[in-house]
Amino acid sequence: MDNTDQIILSKLRSDGRKSFIEIGREVGLTEGAVRARIGKMVRSGAIKRFTVETKDEVKAIVMVATSRSVSTTNVAEAIRKLGVDRAYEISGNFDIICFVESNAMEDVNETVERIRAINGVTDTTTSLVLK
Repeated sequence: MDNTDQIILSKLRSDGRKSFIEIGREVGLTEGAVRARIGKMVRSGAIKRFTVETKDEVKAIVMVATSRSVSTTNVAEAIRKLGVDRAYEISGNFDIICFVESNAMEDVNETVERIRAINGVTDTTTSLVLK
C-alpha cells in the first residue's frame, strides 16, 4: 500500500459515501484508478469492511478480562460469534476490547450479558460512547 492508498483510505474514513469520482479529483486519479485501488485493498484485506453509522445508534466499548486457563483467542472468537464484529486481543489490564453497537440500549445490555456468560470471562468493564 502506497501513500496514495493511504490518502484514499483517509478520505473513505472521513466520508464513506464519497464517490470514486470525488476521491479521484482530490488525489489526482481517474474514477477507474480509484475503483481499482479500493478493489485491490479489499482483496488484500487492507479494507476489511464497509459500515453504516446511524444517528440513534448506541455504542459501547467493552473491556474483557479472561481466565489464564482459557485461550484469549477462543474467547474473542466466541464474542465475534455473538455478532460483535470488532473484538481485539490487547495488552494491559484487560485481554480483549470489543465494540458493541445497536439501535437500542436493551440490545447492547443483552450482548454484554452474553459476553459475561462466555466460559473464561472473569470480568468486564463497559463504557458507553457519549459523542
